[in-house]
Amino acid sequence: MRTRVLICSDDGERLETLLELFAALPKLPGAGARKWIPDPCLSVTNASKRLDGADILVVDHAEALAVIDALEPSPDLPVIAVLRQDAPDAEELLARSHEFLPDLEASPHLLERTLRLCTPEARLSTDIEYLAQRDLLTGLPNRRLFERQLELALLGAERHDRRIAVGWILIDAFESLATRLGQSGMEQLIETTGQRLEEGLRRSDLIARASGGNFLLMLELAGEASDLADTADKLLEAVSTPVDIGDVRIEARASLGLAMFPQSGRSASELVREAHAAVEDIAAAGGNDFRFVNAELDVVSRRQLQIEDALPGAIERGELSVTYQPRLELSRMKIVGAEVLARWHSPEFGEVSPDRFIPVAEASGAIGRVGAWVLRRALTDLGGWLRNGHSAHLGVNVSAGQFSSSDFADRIRSELAAGGVPPAALELEITERIFVDNVTEHLALFDELTALGIGFAVDDFGIGYSSLAYLKHFPVHALKIDRAFVAPLPDSHEDAAIVRAIVALGHALGLRVVAEGVENRGQLEFLRNAGCDEAQGFLIGRGATADAFERMLDGSAGADPLDFQTDP
Repeated sequence: MRTRVLICSDDGERLETLLELFAALPKLPGAGARKWIPDPCLSVTNASKRLDGADILVVDHAEALAVIDALEPSPDLPVIAVLRQDAPDAEELLARSHEFLPDLEASPHLLERTLRLCTPEARLSTDIEYLAQRDLLTGLPNRRLFERQLELALLGAERHDRRIAVGWILIDAFESLATRLGQSGMEQLIETTGQRLEEGLRRSDLIARASGGNFLLMLELAGEASDLADTADKLLEAVSTPVDIGDVRIEARASLGLAMFPQSGRSASELVREAHAAVEDIAAAGGNDFRFVNAELDVVSRRQLQIEDALPGAIERGELSVTYQPRLELSRMKIVGAEVLARWHSPEFGEVSPDRFIPVAEASGAIGRVGAWVLRRALTDLGGWLRNGHSAHLGVNVSAGQFSSSDFADRIRSELAAGGVPPAALELEITERIFVDNVTEHLALFDELTALGIGFAVDDFGIGYSSLAYLKHFPVHALKIDRAFVAPLPDSHEDAAIVRAIVALGHALGLRVVAEGVENRGQLEFLRNAGCDEAQGFLIGRGATADAFERMLDGSAGADPLDFQTDP
């Protein structure tokens, strides 16, 4: 079976590349049943003369759209467009052609498949093929066509080191809306959503309908990966714009999960799967948000970016506060200190947990100001308690970003003096990252602060990889047993053995050992019998205000320290 392929090109080298691909076709397994006869032309005039005898037309030209107009191929003649990078009329060109090749990124396999789909026999089933690849309600590509075109785009992106984001967007509360609107109303909402999403994309992007209220997106990244947040925000806003459906005014919400090529996956199926997993996480958390992974593999979401914008002004607006989680000395069953917990009450977001805003503060550079404020507030309160005759020490968490600051030691010294607090009453709680980053520089800072009289506690001890190396090379004063080992006590023999070993190790090195996450009396009794020095957790007390914590130090909250619990 012989098929004559007319190739109209304006570039001799590109034409040679195409002919090399054709020459490789007979070698492909299973492709020998048809013989492809290339007919190359470097001028539109010659192509026009040979058009009548062609079975397929391939246009590889800088002015491809104009060439197609000039040749006026019959509707029955399949046209394959070679889509050049940054083609100004790419969208219209794709609409005027039956298939396309991505800027000569084709392999022999891809070329053979494209040609086969465009044979006269294949064109007889054009209408069936359209139905198989398009969503009838919206007219958008379906998932099958989307993944096929995505694979082609990934070929070019890999060769030219370009980045692509694949998105899965879904209408939140879809089933509830469907019940409310009925079949006709829901179809109108889906059509409107698809239309708005399509209008919000660039010509180089692609949108498809997956199913129900689910849509797929392919976005080319021209700038920084973080710029994708603006696009994601605009798409979600477009969906949420009110729409009148019959007598009902609907303000739909949507969730958007995005996967990045090549970080999240290298194939269409992998990227679609990752985007779907991301959007399911968002929907489970309440929806109306987006989430993606940027070039450094950090998760970014709309809420995270909003928090980042609002955090720097939280101090001036008086939205930050500190609470004190009491520590119980187990030998005397007496409250002797506390861990300082930062809190942010935002009028916009409500109570924002430190797990959410501290990483944002570190990433945005706001951690210096936030950490300085927390330290100042805590040492002011501690100074007041000491002047009132109490004996107490505070543990303050220090992030890697704070510790790396050039003026960190001077700031600590200044705040101690301002609060009237002896250095020995302050303990800095640090994590593994501080130990492993900039070891030489950090050793000098450890020595300077230790000479001042400040103590150091290793937070989350036991879950890292080089904990014993810390104890050998750095001046450490206390170990905090991670709550993961405390939670299964006293029933877990393995965790019981680990806790006893940590206590023995700490004491052998002359260190104080503190257990975190103590929530029941069984855990507390085990830790006392194991010789643990201090404990903290919900059983002993949640975060308390400065006045409430001072009453604990007074003992006025009750004779039993375990009565000192405060409301969450």
